[in-house]
Amino acid sequence: MGFLDNFLKKLGAKLATRYGIIPSGKYKDCHIALGNAPKEKVSVANSFSQVIILNKDEELARFNIAKDIEDIEYAETIKFPATGSDGYRCKITFADGNNCEVDLFPSKALVFYNNLKSKMREETLEFFKNTLNV
Repeated sequence: MGFLDNFLKKLGAKLATRYGIIPSGKYKDCHIALGNAPKEKVSVANSFSQVIILNKDEELARFNIAKDIEDIEYAETIKFPATGSDGYRCKITFADGNNCEVDLFPSKALVFYNNLKSKMREETLEFFKNTLNV
């Protein structure tokens, strides 16, 4: 990877919108972001094809929503201690059988829902439709 590619990758990770935090497991305390493949054109739309795992300003993993994510299941409503706001814990199951939980920030749940609803279980879809009024 060249200097420019590496610089752009780090800049992208630094600027990426965080949609939630992973509370346990392999990616504990990492953030989850949404994005598109690095070679795709930059877009201002809230339409994304990838889930990205970030540790501070470093990209640790990238998953294609259509190919790498098998299932998303709502687990529980949680409270973020720092803000006192409710968040939504979901379990993401990957195509390789691995999984992780993510605590979605309430202000980002709608964009997460809109981009990953095709992977959500029926009960999860219903929960977010009712909770987010979509």
